[in-house]
Amino acid sequence: MKKMQKIHERMMVAKTPEERAKLMDEQMQAMQQGMAMMNDMEHAHGSMGGAGMRHDIMEKRMDMMQMMMTMMMDRQSAEIAPAAK
Repeated sequence: MKKMQKIHERMMVAKTPEERAKLMDEQMQAMQQGMAMMNDMEHAHGSMGGAGMRHDIMEKRMDMMQMMMTMMMDRQSAEIAPAAK
């Protein structure tokens, strides 16, 4: 999640559309990797962990989903803003 946040911060201050597009691609890859990691954790711990562990995993997953939604909304704003100028 920290990797996604750093990429997002760099994307929001990017000066050129090309730089922003490159960072958007990098951000999308990081999001996909993060989701894959969360899926792997959920499957690996699903049968072994108790209700508390499953709750922790679901909470982390929800945090990641919320962060990803915010990033996608910011990304959409960044794509629209240059066209509006």
